[in-house]
Amino acid sequence: MKKKKHISTTVQPKSRPKIKAKARAKAAVPSTPSDLEYLNLFDTCVITAEKVAQVDKVIDEKVLANRVRYEQIARLVQGPTVNFGLPGIAPAASAPVFQPLRYARSFVGAEDIQAPDLSFQPFRLPGLSGLGNSAKRSNPFALGFSNAPPDFLSLTSGRIPWFFIACVHYLECSFNFNKHLHNGDPLTGYTVQVPSGRPKVGHPPPFTFEESAVDALRFMNFDKVRQWILPLILRKLEAYNGFGYFKYKKINTPYLWSFSNHYTKGKYVKDGKYDPEAVSQQMGAAVVLKRMEERGLIYIPRF
Repeated sequence: MKKKKHISTTVQPKSRPKIKAKARAKAAVPSTPSDLEYLNLFDTCVITAEKVAQVDKVIDEKVLANRVRYEQIARLVQGPTVNFGLPGIAPAASAPVFQPLRYARSFVGAEDIQAPDLSFQPFRLPGLSGLGNSAKRSNPFALGFSNAPPDFLSLTSGRIPWFFIACVHYLECSFNFNKHLHNGDPLTGYTVQVPSGRPKVGHPPPFTFEESAVDALRFMNFDKVRQWILPLILRKLEAYNGFGYFKYKKINTPYLWSFSNHYTKGKYVKDGKYDPEAVSQQMGAAVVLKRMEERGLIYIPRF
């Protein structure tokens, strides 16, 4: 005699769908390098010996030579202010963005209204004169700005560092002032590559480099950054090109590290097309910044 099957009347809880181990591992992978990874890469970066002269030539003839123009763009992105960033005084709300910045008459006399001094005079701490490059490298205020109090020179003031703009200009436009900072398209028309249809400045083409550059930097929300520390600078520079090397190829991006010990080969030769044997012929942005620090031209706060 066959036994009847016992049918349980107890309600069983719904089982949770199983998550595959591979999916869990994929979800745990970070989309960008961490702050500590960026700091470690920068601190251990060694510029390829035979490339140092080439890097110095670019710094001298392109980066420093155009510094005043990059600083002007940084001021325009930040917006017109009545005192060029001194704390405690509100910005002038109604001043047009693309007119030269001036002091407000309500705060100073007419005889004091003048443009800022943009001459290249690195700030020096007292007692450091004559100590050579090693002293300049240890001086956290040797930023290459005009003489001013250290708190004014701090990169935590919110203004985009001029050397950040220089690096983007090199990587996107090869220092050509006839191209959009967004992506290197010509200024004679709107951008075609991503982001397309830029800049939004209220008039048709052609555009000036300055107005297009301000649009590009604001489009990337760089005007909202308040602390320009080293990890953030490196992350924003890498983001300009994308994190495909880190996420999909597991190599350091040549956009930052080409010409250094952190990059050997591998390059996206076209959008979406990666060649593992191709070698970038363009120096990395982090390499340019590293060399500028070695020469005492700038110092970038780490935290």
